[in-house]
Amino acid sequence: MARLLNRLLAIVSRSFPQYLQFSRPYVPDGREEVTETLQSIVADQNGIAERIGQMILDNHALPRSGEFPIEYTDTHDLDIEFLVNMIITYQRQDVDAIADLVEQLQLSPAAKALTEEVLGMAKGHLESLREMASGG
Repeated sequence: MARLLNRLLAIVSRSFPQYLQFSRPYVPDGREEVTETLQSIVADQNGIAERIGQMILDNHALPRSGEFPIEYTDTHDLDIEFLVNMIITYQRQDVDAIADLVEQLQLSPAAKALTEEVLGMAKGHLESLREMASGG
């Protein structure tokens, strides 16, 4: 179970929005809501990552979030307008990976419940990003 929870921790704490908070992409005037949305996603992820880490510790294992994917390093100088579509793509991948973890955690009710909560949060973030991309 600790291996699966560490995978969940990596998805949450090494997400593309988490990476972008350190890379500072170009944000044109009038698109500050993109930055605000990303900051909100990062704050949500940080909060749930703490809970995941605590569950890992409670199961006598060490939390391991890993490194950011190397492919993120190619995005430093890109415009936020372009990056929004990349964020949506990565968020969709995260939703799929988290849903897979929910299935794998069937025999651990507490871990499954936390993972389902993370899945709901990730789906909500995906919806917010899609609305933002469509101008809604």
